[in-house]
Amino acid sequence: MRLSHNLDRLSVEGGRLYRAHLTQLRAILHLNVRTFVRAILQYTDLEREPTLYTYPIDRTSRRLFSQYLFSYELNPQTVLFLGYSDNWQGARGSDLGQQNRTFFAKVGYAWVF
Repeated sequence: MRLSHNLDRLSVEGGRLYRAHLTQLRAILHLNVRTFVRAILQYTDLEREPTLYTYPIDRTSRRLFSQYLFSYELNPQTVLFLGYSDNWQGARGSDLGQQNRTFFAKVGYAWVF
């Protein structure tokens, strides 16, 4: 399991253009030699100064991204992946609303010649 947090600030002539907080949690659980489960959660909190932009932009925004992956190795040359991912977005002081959601499946294999 790994938790990280980054703070990014950019100042320009006239003031601070933006301040961004990015927090990420990444967890991997190996159930056995062939199987693992992974979860990634990313939370972004942005604060901008709209008067310093040349186009209309919100003062604040928040975003939450999540991805869950299940991996099973059928044999040394074939792996099955099943997963889910979604994005939530909103402004500070309001609830996050779901923007999209994706379910996916993938089979990875190697050709033997």
